[in-house]
Amino acid sequence: MFIIFNLIILGLVGLIAYWWANEGLFSAFIHMVCVIIAGAIAISIWEPISMAMLRGGNFDNYAWGIVLIGVFTVSLVILRVTADKLMKSNVNFPSWANFTFGSLCGASAGVISIGICLIGSGFIQSTNEIFGYRGTGRDESNKAMIGKVGDPIWLDVASLTASFYGTLSVGTFRPDISGTPLLQYNPNIDELSTLVRDTFGGGKGQLSLTPDAAKVTSVAKGENGLFIVQVTFNSKAKDFGGQLGLASSQLRLIGAASGTQKPKVHYPFSWKQEVDDGTEHVFIYDDVSHYATSVPGRQETGIKFAFDTKDPNFTPRFLQIRGTRLELPQLSQTEVPPLVAMQYKGRQLTDEEIIEARDPLGKEIQHLVDSTSKIRRLRISTNGLPGTIEYDEDLFFIEGTLTTKWRQSGISAALSIKGIRADEGTGIVQVDISAGKSASFRDLISLLSESDAIELIDTNGRKYPPIGYYVSGEKRMQLSLTPSTPIRAIGELPLHILTASHPKDMILIFQVTLGEWIQELRVGDFTVGTCNVEVGSKRR
Repeated sequence: MFIIFNLIILGLVGLIAYWWANEGLFSAFIHMVCVIIAGAIAISIWEPISMAMLRGGNFDNYAWGIVLIGVFTVSLVILRVTADKLMKSNVNFPSWANFTFGSLCGASAGVISIGICLIGSGFIQSTNEIFGYRGTGRDESNKAMIGKVGDPIWLDVASLTASFYGTLSVGTFRPDISGTPLLQYNPNIDELSTLVRDTFGGGKGQLSLTPDAAKVTSVAKGENGLFIVQVTFNSKAKDFGGQLGLASSQLRLIGAASGTQKPKVHYPFSWKQEVDDGTEHVFIYDDVSHYATSVPGRQETGIKFAFDTKDPNFTPRFLQIRGTRLELPQLSQTEVPPLVAMQYKGRQLTDEEIIEARDPLGKEIQHLVDSTSKIRRLRISTNGLPGTIEYDEDLFFIEGTLTTKWRQSGISAALSIKGIRADEGTGIVQVDISAGKSASFRDLISLLSESDAIELIDTNGRKYPPIGYYVSGEKRMQLSLTPSTPIRAIGELPLHILTASHPKDMILIFQVTLGEWIQELRVGDFTVGTCNVEVGSKRR
């Protein structure tokens, strides 16, 4: 089948070359110019149109390819019709010139036309090979390393086309307005077209990602060019609404480049994710059956990907997942410790080393951070509330302490407590730090002093101490709310609840500026966890 594929490519290019050789050099040259311009138009507007069309449905897996081929075809037709209207007569050249140079112009146009169609077809969901052609993908015989798979194609029209427009993008056709040339912002699109299709089930997985389906929340750098990138995925990233599955071939860390430089491209060699028991494990991308996956039943999942660039001077510009470009936040000032780097490379750590090698990005705590003023299980009336707790006219707790049952019977809606009051311009954020949860710092207590602060940190670096907490038992809860005197150190928390042999659940309460995005929970010098949560209104 692969030989048939090669013969089809050669036959199509040869047929186009022969056709335009018979039409004459001038006509062949005009057609080649039209093809080059149509290709430039298609590639320049291909990404923004495709991204605007992604909605999370099944069509997303065809949008990239259909837009590229469709825009190219429409542009070429318009240019050809316009050229024929403007130039109604031909220019006569000797027959040897028509055949020699006309066929070269026709062959060039054929290579670009077939190349764009082949690249576009790679972005259309199908099997991960076409007539035995795989292009670039994970090599089953070499520990899933990314590279050319199978026998080389005789005439690599896709690679020639991508290289041609990549060179033009930093030269004659360099974009002056956006300043984002193809070579530096979407390098090797011929390889990308087959990489995104290298999914589970021989190409049955999803090969697109909507722009709002994922966000890079943290980036940390280690020695010798090791980068750890944490990405939070929501339900839109899942394969057809089921479970997320990402191969190493679907992620690219693109380096910074300027002028006519070509950026370096790196793929992840391992990843760390939460598993069913709530702990995080490192997995290596050393087999084609290995995929980073989401936690079943959870709407949002955080996964850390490790890229070993082996270049201490490498500067990442952005992360690309399934063709979608994700901006990178500022690099973490905390270096990746050597033991953490070893862990990402597959080294099994001892219990002592696990404490020492705490991940500088912390754990993924997206699902444990809730921007709401409601205490979700609490159903009680203002009738009979003790004088130790204050509430306002809107039935929101202001300050004080309370021990109560979770639910009371026969509660009037008009007298039911609504939640915790947030001051004007702020919102309430609750973080579940219960033992066994990713946001817990129980294992760090022996390393901390009672004066160490506990804080939420937003994307602007502003820090927020807790204004209270509540302890959750099976039938009763204990609330301590002190916004006038926030909790400045962990010694002010009832740590015995966290360290008990049968600990109760504990939720910390914070008051954060409205509209900010929370990105980190920190205790002392330790990052406990990272997230990407917007602070909403008090009634949310």
